[in-house]
Amino acid sequence: MNELIDRLITFFTSERFQDEVAQAKKVFFDESGVMDEENQDFEMRMTQFLEWYLFTRPLSKVGITPAYYALQLPDFQMTAEERPQFEKLAGTRHSIFEFLKIRGEDIYVKDLFLNKKIVIPNSPINIGFSREEFFDARLVPDGENFQFSRAFCFHPEDASKYILSEIKRIKKSGKPGEDEAFMLRLLKMRYKYEQYRHLKLEYVYTNEKKVRF
Repeated sequence: MNELIDRLITFFTSERFQDEVAQAKKVFFDESGVMDEENQDFEMRMTQFLEWYLFTRPLSKVGITPAYYALQLPDFQMTAEERPQFEKLAGTRHSIFEFLKIRGEDIYVKDLFLNKKIVIPNSPINIGFSREEFFDARLVPDGENFQFSRAFCFHPEDASKYILSEIKRIKKSGKPGEDEAFMLRLLKMRYKYEQYRHLKLEYVYTNEKKVRF
């Protein structure tokens, strides 16, 4: 799967799409916060950006994501055997998850937007999870199962109440795209929390304009 994602990245960050990449970077980092290249989390931030660019943001000229557009482009190289895999990638689901347990090599999580339990079987990613921390991730369909993509963001335990209340509000409002906008804000809050450790968490994970970043 990672090799296929890398092929999408190479194709859709080429000179042909340089304007799209520039526009996408501005939106992503404006909404999720700019990070210094020397920061230890910079590589993960770039991974988050690239996955958002491929799987969430519609290209301005065609109105669909790069992952879906690749399925229509005759010059994007894929074999007949690979096409179902690229179709699965295009259906990648982005959400906030609660870690439930690890059983053997299987990871059990709960999609908080869908209120649904999901099993990731034989997951190569099986460390770093905590019952106390909600996390942002993408799941790639794999038959009846799912796999994790490479981008993660773990939120502090004390932010869980705020996150749950916002998810409840967003589900009730039903506005298209509000969930993705919220997850971008959460990224910004997470990295601002790391940057401003002297502030109480509730001053960072909040909707109050006078303290919101």
